Amino acid sequence: MKTKFSIVITAFLLTAVLGMGSTARADYFSDRQQQQAQRIRQGIASGQITPREAETLYQDQRKLHLMTRYAMADGHLSHKEGRILLVYLERTSNQIYRYEHNPHRVKPPRAGRRGPHAFACR
Repeated sequence: MKTKFSIVITAFLLTAVLGMGSTARADYFSDRQQQQAQRIRQGIASGQITPREAETLYQDQRKLHLMTRYAMADGHLSHKEGRILLVYLERTSNQIYRYEHNPHRVKPPRAGRRGPHAFACR
């Protein structure tokens, strides 16, 4: 009786630990997406990212968000799904860097004014 109880407790704890690992990885992807969105907003505010580049980056962010939701639909993130998301995160991060450091510049939008760049600051 005592061994059955210890086996049940061990199995429960193992399941809880493995489940937390999937959630932790999902939180990591969510945090990275938020950091990337912040980098995009900063690039727009400084004029380093043009409106067209911003739209491309925001489309990538939306696609990555949908991919994450789809991967987590069953409640956990498999190793393969995590690798795919990580590759896409890195690709998007590199694209943000390239856009921030390319020679294209725009005049940063002024606060409180609606202009051609107002859509990007929302």
